[in-house]
Amino acid sequence: MTLNRIKLYISILIVTILSLNTIHAKAGVDGSPFEGSYLGFVTTKSTFAAVGTLGQFDDSDNPSIFNSIASTTSKNSYGGGFFAGYGLKFGSLYTSAEGAFIIDKGNTIFSDGTNTIKFAKSNTLDLNLRGGMEISDRALVFALIGYSGTNIKSDGINGRQNKDAGGINYNKRLTSFRYGAGIEVAIYENIAIRAEYTRSIIGSDIYIDGSDLFSIKPKTSRIMFSVVLHMY
Repeated sequence: MTLNRIKLYISILIVTILSLNTIHAKAGVDGSPFEGSYLGFVTTKSTFAAVGTLGQFDDSDNPSIFNSIASTTSKNSYGGGFFAGYGLKFGSLYTSAEGAFIIDKGNTIFSDGTNTIKFAKSNTLDLNLRGGMEISDRALVFALIGYSGTNIKSDGINGRQNKDAGGINYNKRLTSFRYGAGIEVAIYENIAIRAEYTRSIIGSDIYIDGSDLFSIKPKTSRIMFSVVLHMY
C-alpha cells in the first residue's frame, strides 16, 4: 500500500466518523455497543504475490520441461465472506476473538518464456484476536493478530495436471501469520461498520511436477469493509 493510499484510507475513516456525529448507537453489555456476540459480512480488495524458485531432479520417466523462471506476473482480486466473534470491554479497553471465512482469488504465474505454471489463491480461514480502545461512545480503533489458512491451488505446468485430464493437481491450505489494524463505528442500534487493513505472511511450500520442483512463498494483503451485527 502506497503512502498516498494510506492517507486516503485514513481520511475516509475520519470523514465517516465526523459525518456520523449526530447518530446515537444503542448501548450493549455494560453500556458498550461493541460487547457480546456479533456476526458480520465483509468485502475485500486483496493483493496476492508469490516468490518462486525452480529446482530439478532426475526422473527419466518424467523429464523436465520448465527451463528457468524468466518472468513472474501476479493478479489481485476482490472478494467477500462472513465472520463471527465475541467482544469484551475493560474500561475503555476492548478485546475480541473472531473467526472468518473469506473467498478471494488472486494468482501468480511463473513463465520460462514458453511454459507457464499458475499458483492461485482460492479462500482463507482466519482466526484473530483484536485489541484496542474506544475513542468515543460509538467508535473504537484496534490492532489484530492471528492465524490464516490460505488455500493455494495449481494445475501444474501448462495446466497438464488438471483433474479433468486425469492428473493430480496441487491443492493445499498453507498457514500464515496475520496482522493488521482498523476502526469500527456503531451507526444504528446494534449495527456497526468496520474498515481494516491486514497483511499475511504465508508459509512456503514445494510442488513437484515431473522433474520440476517449484518452491513458492506467497504473501497477501487486504483492505476490508464490513457490516457488523451486534447481538445484544
